Amino acid sequence: MALPSEAPAPVYAIRRLRAADRTVPEELFRFIQAAWGADSWHADRDRWEWQFHGVPTNGHAEPPLWILTRGEDILGQVGAIPVRLSMGAKEQPAAWACDLMILPEYWNRGGFPLLMREISRGYPLALVLGMNRKAYALFQRSPGWTDLGVIPRLQLYCSLGSLASARTVVALARQAGSAVRALAPARPAADLAVRSVARFDARVTALWDRVVGERIAVRRSAPWLNWKYAGQPRLTHERLEMESRGTLVGCAVLRVETMGPERLGYLIECFAEPPALVGVTSAAVARLQQLGVDRITCDVLDPATEQALRRIGFVRRRSGMKFMLRTSDAALASVVRDRARWYITRGDADQDRPR
Repeated sequence: MALPSEAPAPVYAIRRLRAADRTVPEELFRFIQAAWGADSWHADRDRWEWQFHGVPTNGHAEPPLWILTRGEDILGQVGAIPVRLSMGAKEQPAAWACDLMILPEYWNRGGFPLLMREISRGYPLALVLGMNRKAYALFQRSPGWTDLGVIPRLQLYCSLGSLASARTVVALARQAGSAVRALAPARPAADLAVRSVARFDARVTALWDRVVGERIAVRRSAPWLNWKYAGQPRLTHERLEMESRGTLVGCAVLRVETMGPERLGYLIECFAEPPALVGVTSAAVARLQQLGVDRITCDVLDPATEQALRRIGFVRRRSGMKFMLRTSDAALASVVRDRARWYITRGDADQDRPR
């Protein structure tokens, strides 16, 4: 029985979007435009086609998107980004939940668990990154979800203007040596050849497979990276490869955007052979500094990468990117609930998007 202050839960239906469906997408876009805004990133049709029809790891003909309805009305949706995780000597199928939206009046009326149930049914491991407060509270109350904390955010200040905030000055003061290094230009290793590429090739896949070790992470294969960073609508990325004596030792993905008076740089991806990691991160930072950015942000859960960034002047700042997961497989859960093994960047899920 519903409490006096509650309305009874409505009767819902969940349907997966079908590849041959031609009428539902138009209805869905009206819902998306009403929920996020007609000019939003979510409502961009090219972005939508790229994400739900173009993802290379989707093993189904249907796009990975589920719609919550009551009668003929669309009340909500959730999408998935299917991935293959590097996990020791094997690959593990999983999916990031994305594009979650439920009409405000239905948030607490039973639609959320129904949508998330579809993600859990479709994939042995469900992942979510960067929820807002309302969604985070619902995930916390939902059975089976494990909270693995926030993704560290590191920033480098490249201009005097970027140091104007009192919070920034305090952050630098608390982290010894950072204030001295903050405005110093990055100096990549002399023996490192850096080049911008239109697309990554099989050498990058081989590099990732060599360096991932025992970490758990979305497999950074060339097809995956090219889908994310060479074909994404509305965003322009620069892809860098770093070679030492003719051998590929690292790669990085960068992005620059202007927000108000500031030119912001993002180090989205950066991985390398362990001895070359500091040099590779320095080269990526040097490229962003050449592009005239005021500050550089790198969101990354990986102690080795964080240590390399700190060596060249990055400092920790507050992050809102929360990470949670769910699996009903007890053996898998015992492995993936170990936060220390995870490698996550801003490029995971759908967090790399316009501000």
